[in-house]
Amino acid sequence: MGFNLGDLKGLLNNKGEGGNSSGGMMGMLGKLPLDQIIQKLPLDKLLTPEFMQKHTPFQSIGELLQKTGLGSTTDSPEKIKQVPAEQMDSQVSQNTQFGSLQQMLQKAAEFYTARKGGQ
Repeated sequence: MGFNLGDLKGLLNNKGEGGNSSGGMMGMLGKLPLDQIIQKLPLDKLLTPEFMQKHTPFQSIGELLQKTGLGSTTDSPEKIKQVPAEQMDSQVSQNTQFGSLQQMLQKAAEFYTARKGGQ
C-alpha cells in the first residue's frame, strides 16, 4: 500500500473515521515502525533548514549528520534513509531536544502543518 504524498498538507490534515485525526501522516507517525515512516515521508519537506534552525542547534539536517559522524553537510534529508535507525535515534537524542528521530519527525510534521495552515 502506498501513500500519495503529492498533497502533504492534505495528508497531514486527513481525518480518520469519526472525525478524529488518526488518519493521514500524523496517524502514520504514531502507528508505523520508524524504518517504514522514513521510507514514506517527504523528508525534504519536513526537515527543512527552517525547521532545523528553529528546533535544533543545527543549521540543516546535513550539519546534524556531519557533526554526529553520520554524513556530510551536503547531505539531504534523504540520507536519513541510509543511516541505521538506532544510530539516528541515538544521535538525535544526544544532540537535540528530541528523544528520537520519530519525535523529531512528529514535530516537523506539526511545524509544516502550522506553517502551511493559512494557505
